[in-house]
Amino acid sequence: MKRNILSATYLSSFCLELHLLIKAGIPVSEGFNILAEDETDKDSKALLAELYKKTDLGTELHAAIAEQERFPSYMVNMIEIGERTGNLDSVLYALSEYYDRQEQIVRSVKNAVLYPTILLLMMLFVVTILITRVLPVFNDVFSQLGGTMSPVAVGIMGIGLAINRNWGLILIVLAIVVVGGFVLYLRGKDRDILARLGLFKRLRDKIYAARFAAVIAMTMKIGLDPDESLNMAEKLVPNPAMAARVKRCKELITEGGSFAGAVANAEILPKAQCRTLEIGFRTGSADTVMDDIARRGESDVQDSIESLVGKVEPTLVVIMSVIVGLVLLSVMIPLMGIMSSIG
Repeated sequence: MKRNILSATYLSSFCLELHLLIKAGIPVSEGFNILAEDETDKDSKALLAELYKKTDLGTELHAAIAEQERFPSYMVNMIEIGERTGNLDSVLYALSEYYDRQEQIVRSVKNAVLYPTILLLMMLFVVTILITRVLPVFNDVFSQLGGTMSPVAVGIMGIGLAINRNWGLILIVLAIVVVGGFVLYLRGKDRDILARLGLFKRLRDKIYAARFAAVIAMTMKIGLDPDESLNMAEKLVPNPAMAARVKRCKELITEGGSFAGAVANAEILPKAQCRTLEIGFRTGSADTVMDDIARRGESDVQDSIESLVGKVEPTLVVIMSVIVGLVLLSVMIPLMGIMSSIG
């Protein structure tokens, strides 16, 4: 059975701690032994102990973590490059920053989906109570006064009565939906959450663009050429549309185009950022410029998410307020007419 990939939070911490140990001159195997002694989580402790055994026997770091099937293939490939080039400590630090950034983006996306969902469920609960409990009471009041509710209110009350009669079946269906969704989530837990985010295409494209910039910046820092950097980026972009753009970018470079020009023509990054990147290549600071582009892209993603949540929440409030208002008006207006005739 395939085991789940470790969380981005853990991977970031793992890479940073290993970077610090290696930078201090401690061998990789001894570093795992130190980390295992300080680890309190049972599963993590067992993982670190297994890595200590493997590396202590002479297994290379990238091969040892690949055998565990708990680490992303991208991380394994980058560590292998670091070992081959003698830049393992730099690669580990860059990976730590990368996974920290990705965790922040994923957390923001989850919050953007979670808060409106909770708000929607709360409002649906209020409406359900209104049509299943409150409207029948008003109907009894109208009957005692010798009147009837409006057709709209009667129709809505009918929905409420149907819910009351079939609440057991409704709960079973909801339970099946929740359990099914949870199972699908667990089956795809080791996949990219953004690849499963079908909505908000524009936001998703921004996120993948920021990820592309982060990958290129990291690979440039450790001295990979543009072709190798693009190969790494292509592996980390599960979205078909963005993967096609990266492929197109590689083709343009093969045809003799500049890296910055190819990225611009493939529509991976905005042309203004690509012009800045072109200047970076001319001045020998392309890695620094790309890192700045990645940070700006991530900041733009955060702003877009906040803007999206800021639009969704008021929209839900307005929609549900209108529904509640219509229900109450369909009851109160006829009731006021009856009370006036009685007076």
